[in-house]
Amino acid sequence: MIEKDLKELAEKIISRSNAEDIVLNISETKSYNIRFAGNNITTCGAINRLNISIRSIFGKRSGSANINSIDDGTIENGLRTSEKLAKLAPEDEEFTPPEEGGQEYLHVKEYFEDTAKMESRERIDLIRHVIEECVRRDLISAGYIETSDRGSAVANSRGVFVYHPSSEIDFSATVRTKDGTGSSKIHRIYSDNSELDSVALSEEVIAKSELSRNPQELKPGKYTVVLEGAATCDLLANLQWYLNRRSADEGRSYFSDKVNGNKIGQKVASDVVNIYSNPADNIAPSSPFNYDGTPVNKINWIENGILKNMPTDRFWAFKTKSDSIPYPTNFIFEGNNDRTLNDLIASTDYGVLVTRFWYIRGVDPKQILLTGLTRDGVFLIEDGKITKPLKNFRFNESPMNVLNNIMDMSANKRSVGSETGRSKIVVPDIKVKDFNFSSISDAI
Repeated sequence: MIEKDLKELAEKIISRSNAEDIVLNISETKSYNIRFAGNNITTCGAINRLNISIRSIFGKRSGSANINSIDDGTIENGLRTSEKLAKLAPEDEEFTPPEEGGQEYLHVKEYFEDTAKMESRERIDLIRHVIEECVRRDLISAGYIETSDRGSAVANSRGVFVYHPSSEIDFSATVRTKDGTGSSKIHRIYSDNSELDSVALSEEVIAKSELSRNPQELKPGKYTVVLEGAATCDLLANLQWYLNRRSADEGRSYFSDKVNGNKIGQKVASDVVNIYSNPADNIAPSSPFNYDGTPVNKINWIENGILKNMPTDRFWAFKTKSDSIPYPTNFIFEGNNDRTLNDLIASTDYGVLVTRFWYIRGVDPKQILLTGLTRDGVFLIEDGKITKPLKNFRFNESPMNVLNNIMDMSANKRSVGSETGRSKIVVPDIKVKDFNFSSISDAI
């Protein structure tokens, strides 16, 4: 549905509500995908999905129901169910009323028709190179490509209606050697398919798979490490979820301060660290509003190593008499446009190159201490060159230690980590001192 249709649907649902307030989240997605494995296309699919979340409010009580059809009977059932649940729910002591209408939102271009309307043959052409080259080089490929056409809207009974269209292309490829000792993976997501160079990415993942064959053991310990974008991405994504003002003010966070409540205004990272969010940034365009229609604008989180802001929900902002700052819809770590990944490797006398992480879990939230494993290519660097593949490691490390120990970084790019899903995260490759590998993993 286009914006006009979604607005008419929202008005129809709101007009039939018996609640004191009502908030709607409406999203419609049309996606088309191809999977391949064993150097062959295995499935080709299409999904049309509509989801409408209805939140009915009476005083400080609220209840929600989801529906996926717009016939009158389904709408009626969704409304009455959400109202019934609201009346049964206890009062929410931290309730805040819905947003008021009349707010301004950033103009964001995240919709590209060539991406949204891509034909199946075009998707096949984008995965053709990796499959054909793996056949030629006697390797095994598997992967996925999907294009999506999405529209989302938030509406409420206080005059809010905001709509955002978006498109997306999702490309991933895993390549393994037939002896099972070498593996690598590449994963990229863009709003504009013209940014995807599937041939170059395919060559990269194939080369790294062959290079990672027959890894050797290196003793665990603290090393100078070059983290590629996918690995950096996972660390930054975890940091994002710990960056919460309430947790800090209540003494439950790395960002807590016994005197000031939180560390806003204090130095928390190296001088070269600048992290911000901006839905209108072309490098990773994202929604200019959140789930309840709150505008999401550009904001600095860490500037020259100093903590500038933290996400603050509306209840906590009211209680602490501070500004409400919604969680961002993208996360951008500035890089050094004069440097490349190869430059970082070339400047390393002795260290380890890490392609990706996976299976990352929290250990200590007060330190943001994480543990996880390397995957899909770990290599020894000697005298500025990759000299041999290494067995995987388990690491125990904090993103804040990493941000304080940065030695150099490349230009940034939109990246996808192992556990970041479709989050819009932009990071550089980074060179870090004293990264802690705690043990060896024999897994490939």
